[in-house]
Amino acid sequence: MEVPRDADRRDTDRRRAALVIGGGISGLAAAIRIRALDSSVTVTIIEATAELGGKIAGEMVDGCVIDGGADVCIGEKLRTTHLFAALNLDARAIRANPDGLPTYELLDGSLQRMPTTFHGELLTFPTGVREIVSVACSNLAGVAVLPSVAAVAIERDGSNWRVRCSDGTDLTSDVVIVTTPATASAALFAGIAPDSASRLGELEYPSTTTVTMAWRVTDVPRPLDATGYLVADPAARVSACTWTSAKNPAHSPLDVALLRCFIRDETDDPAALMRREVAAVLGITAPPILTRVYRWPSAIPLYTSTHNETVRELSRQLIANPGLFVAGSAFHGVGIPDCIHSGERAATDAVSYLLSRQTEEAA
Repeated sequence: MEVPRDADRRDTDRRRAALVIGGGISGLAAAIRIRALDSSVTVTIIEATAELGGKIAGEMVDGCVIDGGADVCIGEKLRTTHLFAALNLDARAIRANPDGLPTYELLDGSLQRMPTTFHGELLTFPTGVREIVSVACSNLAGVAVLPSVAAVAIERDGSNWRVRCSDGTDLTSDVVIVTTPATASAALFAGIAPDSASRLGELEYPSTTTVTMAWRVTDVPRPLDATGYLVADPAARVSACTWTSAKNPAHSPLDVALLRCFIRDETDDPAALMRREVAAVLGITAPPILTRVYRWPSAIPLYTSTHNETVRELSRQLIANPGLFVAGSAFHGVGIPDCIHSGERAATDAVSYLLSRQTEEAA
């Protein structure tokens, strides 16, 4: 679909346009929800990277499902999103930890069973959580996607908004939904809500690396009788180890043990670090039959005690800037369902604004 720009916009002035900045799950959910609520609105997503999906990443390797980021979603939350129904995800969903396995804690070098604290439903999918993104991308009818294009600035353009882009072009739109991480969002709001933008820009995103490895079951000297373990020592470089083939048994062949470690800080050789970890804790010394590494220099944001107030203040300031909305993990929760809900709320508000503006223009 051609994106209306500059002079071209004048010829399609009544075709209301929505621009979504950021192609993570929040942006995808927002775009799909806008089209569901009003198919006459043209929607464009711009994404700074070459691919959509943000931190929801993964792949299939030799029958093994590799999740680079989140590997499950809270079912109760995911099922209440519009996206779950719109994409018919119920037909694809798989219950994680179907055997009700416990989780261990590594404390003083020993694995100790933790008390069960979560009794809800965790969901995954045949090709991993990335499947949500894949299905969403196949349902972007009426949505233009501009990859490798970042928003540089947002400016008022009469009653509309003009977004200056990294490729030197400008996009003009009736509404703009910003779904980028905090630092990028803060830069975009610096000229609109400087105080809130400054506080938002201080939000920390600790780095995380996930390393997934697979072994033949015969190379693992102990049974994988849990979902994995958390590391009690906050200074330990490995914070957790998921026993994926036990937690999500549909994600690997029966004769393969699939494990994933979370590494807290940057390291030149995260695979070697995981090899040392599983050797020390699980006694696995055989070389893995596959290895995949996902580095996240800015992973999940850490909200401060004043974060909610910052978001509320930003929302108040955006009321004075009609047509501009925010969504995503920088604002309304870090879980995948939280991000979807956030994008859908922004989409609903955007469509309501467009309708009210159309009513005013017709009066």
